Amino acid sequence: MIEHEGTIDNINGNHYTIRITQSTACSECHAKHACIAADTKVKMVEVLDTSGQFKMNERVVLSGKTSIGYKAVLWAFVLPLLLLMGVVFMSISIWDVGELTAALISLAALVPYYGLLYIMRHKMGDKLAFTIKKLN
Repeated sequence: MIEHEGTIDNINGNHYTIRITQSTACSECHAKHACIAADTKVKMVEVLDTSGQFKMNERVVLSGKTSIGYKAVLWAFVLPLLLLMGVVFMSISIWDVGELTAALISLAALVPYYGLLYIMRHKMGDKLAFTIKKLN
């Protein structure tokens, strides 16, 4: 189970924007200002919740199944890599083009793939959704 603590930053109907602050282990160190290893990132996550039990600036726990991360990695990295390699091998072996041309064709093949992901983002967002619950 993936869980992160966050704060409700915005509420728009049933759509909640949760602000998550991710920090490295040493970000709480007293010497973090002198160290380049300390790093903090703020991420905003959109969540749909119909319960209506949350309010602005409330601390919540954002949770999701571990499979969400695996699916995201599959769609964002693994499938494009397989597409890229498949197009390169097909270009060289079937279409008998040079390596540079094959590389450019494979890069061009990624444009419609990522375009399709962009078009399908709302449908995929339903499958890759997080839930929120009150912080205990």
